Amino acid sequence: MCSLFRCSSASSLLLAFGMAVVTASPVVMSIPISAQNAVPTLLTSTSKTTFSDIKANYWARPFIQAIVERNIIDGFADGTFRPDRPVKRAEFAVMLQKAFEQKRVRQLNAGGFKDVPPNYWAASAIKEAYETGFMPGYPANLFLPKQQVGKFEAIAALANGLGLTATAPASNILNGSYTDAPIIPNYAADAVAAATQANLVVNYPNVKKLDPLEPLTRASAAALLYQALVWQERVEPLPSNLKTANYIVADVNQNNQTPNDVVTVTASDSSFSILSSLLKTAGLAVILQHPNNSMTIFAPTDEAFANLPKGTLEWLQQPENRETLIRVLTYHVVPRKRQVSELSEGKLKTFAGKAVNIQVNSLTHQTTVNNAKILQSNIQASNGIIHAINQVLIPPNINLSKK
Repeated sequence: MCSLFRCSSASSLLLAFGMAVVTASPVVMSIPISAQNAVPTLLTSTSKTTFSDIKANYWARPFIQAIVERNIIDGFADGTFRPDRPVKRAEFAVMLQKAFEQKRVRQLNAGGFKDVPPNYWAASAIKEAYETGFMPGYPANLFLPKQQVGKFEAIAALANGLGLTATAPASNILNGSYTDAPIIPNYAADAVAAATQANLVVNYPNVKKLDPLEPLTRASAAALLYQALVWQERVEPLPSNLKTANYIVADVNQNNQTPNDVVTVTASDSSFSILSSLLKTAGLAVILQHPNNSMTIFAPTDEAFANLPKGTLEWLQQPENRETLIRVLTYHVVPRKRQVSELSEGKLKTFAGKAVNIQVNSLTHQTTVNNAKILQSNIQASNGIIHAINQVLIPPNINLSKK
C-alpha cells in the first residue's frame, strides 16, 4: 500500500487513487418567453452553433458555442441567439432545473406561489428552483416570474443552490475583485463572494466591474452556467489562451495566500489539528495538496479523534503502523468534489479501496457517513471539498481493538 504513495507524476497519483475524471453533458435550455403560458418557437436543430447575431469575435461566443453543442441552450427560429436579451425569473428557473440535479432543502406550500398557476409553462421549474434553494420567493407568496433577474441575483442563486461558501471574509474578496463592490446588496454579499472564489463570475468588458444591478442577459447567463458546470467538473474550463477567459473573475486574494488546497484548509482550522498532523505523519499531505487532484474529504474533528479507544491514536502515530494509518486516512477520502447535496444513499468507494455507506435523512436533512454525522459541510478548497464529521471512520478490514 505504501508504494502507492511514492508516485511522482500527477497521472500516476490519479491511477494510484483510482480516480476518474467524470465528464457529463447536462441538458440545459433557456426558454425565451413572449407570452405567459406559451413557449416560443425555437430552433429544432440542437447541433447549430452559428447564429447571425454572434460574430466570430463576440466576447461570449465560446460559452454560447459550448452550451449549444451540449444542447444546453437554443437560439430562436430566425437564426438569432439574442445575447443581450434580459432573462426573466421564470426563464432562469428553467435553466437551473435543466442544468442541475440538486436535492430539495425546503418545500413549497401546497398552494404554490399565487402568481404561478398550475398550468404555467414554468411551474415545475419554479417549484424546483425554490425547493432546491436556488431562488427565493417574494413576500405575499409571490414569485414574480416575469420580473427580470439582476446579475447579482443570478450569481447568488448559483452560490446558494450549489452550497458554495467562501474561505475568506466576503468584504476582502469583493473589494479586491470589483471596483463597484459597494453597490452589491449586503444580503447577497456572502453568496457573491463564494461564487467569485469558485470562479463562477464572468464580467465583460471590464473584468473588475461586476455591474451587479444590471439585468442578467442570455449571454451572461450562458457564461455563469458554464462556469458553474466547470466548478462541478462536468465540463472543461475554457483554455487560458482564449481571450474570453480573461473575463472570468479570479479571486485576487488567492494570489497573495498559500494555495487553499484541502491540506492547507484543514491545517488552518483548529478543529482539524489532529487530522492535519496525521496526514503529515502518513506522508499524505504532499499528495493531497496536488492541484490536479479532485476529492472530497470526510474530516474527523479533534473531538472525534479524542473519542477513539484509549491508546489508539498514539498507536497509529508509531512508524511501524504507518501503513495502517494510511489505510485509515484514505478511507476518509473519495474522488471528485461532492457537495453534501450531491451525496446520495448508498455505497461510495474511497481512496482506501473500501466503500463508505452514505445515508440521508430527508426529514432532518442530516447526512451520515457510516455512522458519523456531518457537522459542517461544503468547506471549499482549491482542489477539493471538506465535510467535518464527528467520528473517525475505520475501514471494515481493520480492527483497532485488537492492535
